[in-house]
Amino acid sequence: MMKVSLLGLLTIGIVLSQVPVPKKRIATVSYDHKKATACWDLRRAGDSMAATSCFVSLLNESSPALKAEGHWGTGRFEEAMAAFEQALKMYPDDPMVRVRFGLLFEARFNRAEAVKLISEGLDIDKTNPTGMLALARLLSRGFDSKAMDLAKAAAEADPGLYEARELMAQLALENSDEAKAIEEANKALTIEPKALNAMATLGTIELLKNKPTDYFDRILAINPKYGDAWYWAGHHFVLNRRYEEAIGYYRRAIALKPDLWIAREQLGINLMRIGKPAEAREQLELAYNNQHHSNEVVNSLRLMDSYKNFESFKFEGGEVRLHKKEANVLRPYFAEEVMRARKTYEAKYKMKLNADLEVEVYPDHEDFAVRTLGMPGLGATGVSFGPVVAMDSPSARKGGDYHWASTLWHELSHSYILVMSKFLVPRWFTEGISVHEETQASPEWGDPVEPVVLTALKDKKFLPVADLDSGFVRPKDPMQVGLSYFQAGQALDWIVKNYGQDTVNAMVKSFAERKTTPQVIEEHLKLSPKEFDAKLLDFIQSRYGKAADNLKDLRAALASADKALKAKDYDRAIAEAQRAVQGYPSTALLYTAYETLGNAWLAKGDKQKARLAFREYAKASGLEPETLKLLAKLEEEGGDKAMAVAALQRLIYIAPVGDEDLHRKLGEYYLDLKQPDRALPAFWAQLASKPVDPAGAYYNLARSYVALSRPQDAQEALFQALELAPGFKPAQKLLLELETPKSKD
Repeated sequence: MMKVSLLGLLTIGIVLSQVPVPKKRIATVSYDHKKATACWDLRRAGDSMAATSCFVSLLNESSPALKAEGHWGTGRFEEAMAAFEQALKMYPDDPMVRVRFGLLFEARFNRAEAVKLISEGLDIDKTNPTGMLALARLLSRGFDSKAMDLAKAAAEADPGLYEARELMAQLALENSDEAKAIEEANKALTIEPKALNAMATLGTIELLKNKPTDYFDRILAINPKYGDAWYWAGHHFVLNRRYEEAIGYYRRAIALKPDLWIAREQLGINLMRIGKPAEAREQLELAYNNQHHSNEVVNSLRLMDSYKNFESFKFEGGEVRLHKKEANVLRPYFAEEVMRARKTYEAKYKMKLNADLEVEVYPDHEDFAVRTLGMPGLGATGVSFGPVVAMDSPSARKGGDYHWASTLWHELSHSYILVMSKFLVPRWFTEGISVHEETQASPEWGDPVEPVVLTALKDKKFLPVADLDSGFVRPKDPMQVGLSYFQAGQALDWIVKNYGQDTVNAMVKSFAERKTTPQVIEEHLKLSPKEFDAKLLDFIQSRYGKAADNLKDLRAALASADKALKAKDYDRAIAEAQRAVQGYPSTALLYTAYETLGNAWLAKGDKQKARLAFREYAKASGLEPETLKLLAKLEEEGGDKAMAVAALQRLIYIAPVGDEDLHRKLGEYYLDLKQPDRALPAFWAQLASKPVDPAGAYYNLARSYVALSRPQDAQEALFQALELAPGFKPAQKLLLELETPKSKD
């Protein structure tokens, strides 16, 4: 907004200190904003020529605020900014100047400044309905639950403000509350029979049910160029992960209104999501070249420019795309896990994908976020768009914070379930299956149960299953998303345990037939949703109830054990850590207790008991790389190389990039265990990690090739080793052994 120098700020402070400051600002009106509203109404009605003429006429008004509206309406944004700045100085207590100026900032992709200005307007007039509606719209774009409250307040402050009811209808539909959406849309139409967005919401509800609708015909009869209606349909289909259909609606939107740049933006982003980058770039560049410089467009184009730095590796049924700087390290491990997951899911779900699988792996988390939303700041680590999966690389996260294989299996499960359900599965069910599948791939995978979950269990704060989707889409507090993932995962654990995988598959197929959550539960589980909720709560209670009921004591034991360890009171540390783990499920906070227990036993010199404690640490989803390396060392010293391999394999799933020693040791262990097929990719990863001794890495490759009866490949690796280190005797000896049999032929 306004740029003020430090000297200017000091001067303002001096002046204000010399005059009395009113305790309350009184709202004033500086201009007849209805003149501007009339111009915008013409534009929304599709009468472009009359609207432009109206905006031009505003340029002759004496009010700088009206001049600003005129510049804005004719696409002269810099001039509009300057005029609003002038209006702000002339009429500092007019809330509408700040609200309208804020909306201009929002239109020019500065949402932070928009929120600031509109909020300032509401500080002057807290009951200003236009301001409340404007702020509600801004917050709704970030799926902020406060948006509904603001829209409702705006509608109550001005009963004739049908746009507030339209927004409430859209928000309700985003929250999967169809009844509320219909109610609010009809209220808007009662106030204004030509409320086009209300009609769009009602039409979208019918489209989502795959029912015929005449609402869009009615909209176009009023405004033949109102592509916004199809844009909103596309928006809701994206939220329901029905990307192909959403793309079709975005195409309809721009066919009606080619300069509806937000629709082109979203068309481009969703074309990226389904693996069509060429057309995506075309749409995004067209938007950008027409001054639509949204963060989503700019970030997406920059990301696409970076694709030249990625390499694709084909496999049966798809490909993995990795950044060049880490592709050779990650390729064998990702290829193995993708193929393992693919075979598992094809057998379990009894289906194959209808398109090749694409897995994109990003070493920069913000690139992944842009790939997903068009914007940075995403908290997730992976996303599935059906056959296309995007995810963080292990190098995108701090070692110990991220288990990439767990994320991969989670997202690939989505790929199958989304396709199997024709993208109609409710969010709670598909997230529940994916959380469930993480621990099916390995009991050690998945997230440990955090204290907030145990507290929610004790306080019975879980959502009813019929409303569980809202916990993902529009959570009431920051903790609710995590709770919803946990609850959904437990729900699928319970269903599989009591009804089996075939019932899960049958439920997915019922969702594909557009049946609701209550209908599917009643049909396949023979339970009402309320009965299901009660049985699920009992199931969770049986697993984690003891930890929840004794959370205070559990935390006290953990804290006491840690304090004793730091004080070198190892006996007390052991006693307190054992008290913490006694009788509780291994995934309830207890990896920290086992780590303390292992370190205390190690300090006392008992490596065997330390090794057993660290094994439990790993089983309880402990991810700290140094602790797992210590476990591998203890396993080797104890003579159990198979368990040492298991410890290092855990590290491959956590922090495989930039650790040459990890891959070298893993390869050597596999050779000792007579598993050269496993040793080979480990040694290739060692070589790709820019080892201190590249000749030694080539020698290790050669040893693997020899064990695999591939003498020609072994010789080539030895030549590479000797070229780097001509005097390397082990390589010379092995090469001689390979060549000697040939000389006898």
